[in-house]
Amino acid sequence: MKQPLSPKLKATIAGLWTGNLFAPFLVSGVAAMLPAIGASLEGSAVALSLVMVCYNLGQGISHMLSGRICGMLGVKRVLLAGVALFCLFGVLLALAQSMAFAIALRFAQGLAAASISCCVTALSVSLAPPERRGQVISTVVTSVYLGLAVGPLVCGGLTEAAGWRSVFFVVAFFGAVDLWLLKRVIPDQPPSAPDLPFNLTNAALVVVSLGLITFGATCHFLHPAVIGLLPAGFVLLALFVRLELRTEHPILELRVLSKVRGLPGGMAATFINYGAIMGLSVFFSLYLQQILGLNAFAAGCVMMTQSFMQMVLSPVAGRLADRFNAVKVSLFGMSGCGASILALTLLDAHSPVWQVVLQQACLGTGIAFFVAPNVSATLGNVPQEYMPMASGLLGSLRTLGGLMSHILMAGIIGLFMGQASLDAGNADRFMAAMRWTLLLFGSLNFMALFFGLRRTRLIGPA
Repeated sequence: MKQPLSPKLKATIAGLWTGNLFAPFLVSGVAAMLPAIGASLEGSAVALSLVMVCYNLGQGISHMLSGRICGMLGVKRVLLAGVALFCLFGVLLALAQSMAFAIALRFAQGLAAASISCCVTALSVSLAPPERRGQVISTVVTSVYLGLAVGPLVCGGLTEAAGWRSVFFVVAFFGAVDLWLLKRVIPDQPPSAPDLPFNLTNAALVVVSLGLITFGATCHFLHPAVIGLLPAGFVLLALFVRLELRTEHPILELRVLSKVRGLPGGMAATFINYGAIMGLSVFFSLYLQQILGLNAFAAGCVMMTQSFMQMVLSPVAGRLADRFNAVKVSLFGMSGCGASILALTLLDAHSPVWQVVLQQACLGTGIAFFVAPNVSATLGNVPQEYMPMASGLLGSLRTLGGLMSHILMAGIIGLFMGQASLDAGNADRFMAAMRWTLLLFGSLNFMALFFGLRRTRLIGPA
C-alpha cells in the first residue's frame, strides 16, 4: 500500500512546481508575441525564429553544464541562482531596443531556464518515494504544461492591452516572489561532489561547437559562407564526446549510459521526440496571426489548447506509468505525437480555426502520454549517485532536441523566405515552409518508436 506524502514533501513539491512554471510560461508566451516583437524591433521572419533558436541554444549549453555545476555547488543554490538570473534577463528584455539585443538576451535567459529545469528534475526524482515517483514527476511536470498553456493566452492578452514589454516586467515581479518562497520551502542540498575539478577545456568545446552548429545552420541566409561553420561545429562536438569519455572528471557522465539498462534508448527517444515538437509553436504563432488574421490574444487561446491537454492528461499518464509499463505508455504517446504532426500538414491558408484547435488538442494528448512516463522509465533505474548527471544529461538531450527542432525550422524558413518579412505577398512561401517542416518533424517522431521498442525488449515488463 502506498504511504501518503508527508507535509514536508508536499511543501517541497509545491516549491518545485512553482519554480518550474515561469520558464515554460515565457517559452509559449514569447512565441505568441513574436509578430508584435517583430513589428516593434523591425525583425524579419528569420530574425524572429532566431529569438527562439538562441533561447534553445542557451538551454542546450546550460543543460550540458548544469549537472556538473550542481554537483559542485549544490542543487538548491543553483536553482535559486537560475531563478534570479531568469528574472533579471527578463527585465533587460523588456528594455531591449534592437532585435540583436533581444536575441542575445533570450540566449542568456535560456541559460538560466535550463539550470532551473535540471534542478527541478533531479529533486523530483531523488526526493520522491519509488512507488510515488511517476505521480510526483507528473505533478511537477503539470506546472510546465500550465505555463505552456496559459503563456500564449496571458502574454497575448497583455500584449494587446499594454504591449509586449509589459509581459517581461510582470514575470520578473512574480519571479522575485517565487524566489523568496523557494528559498524557504526547498530543503538544503549539500554538494555531491564539491572537490571535483571543472573541466574548462571540455566546457569551452561544447559551447563553441553548439554555437557553430546553430549559426551555421540558421544564419547562412546572411552569407553563404556561414554554412561552413556547420561541419566545424560537428567536428568539435565529436571531439567533446571523445574527450568526455576519456577524462576522469567529465562534465557529462556519458559513461552512465553503459551502466543502466535501457537508459540510452530513453535518452535517444527524448532527443528525437523533442526535436519533432518544440519548433511548432513558432510556426503556429505566425500562421494564426499572419495567415489566418487572428490577434495575439485569440492566437494565444488557440495555442493554449495543446498545453491544456498536456496539463490535464499528464497526471493520468503518470498514474498509468506507475501501474503499467512506463515504456509502453510513452510509446503510445510517441505514436500520437507523430500522427498528430502529420495531420497538421492538412492545414492551409483558409482552414477553419476549429480544425487547428482539434489538431492541437490531439498533439497535446500525445505529448502528455510521452513526457512523464518517459522520464519515469528513463531515470527510474538510475543509481542515486548518478542522478544529478543523468538528470542533466536527459535535460541536455531534451533541450538539444528542442534546439535541433528550432534550427531545422529556422533553416527551412530561411530556405523558402530568405530575409523577407511575413506578409500577404509571402504567405504561400511560408505555408510551403510550414508543410515541409511538419512532414520532417512527423517522420522524426516515428523514428523515435524504434528506440522505444528496443528499450521495451531491454527492460522487459514492469
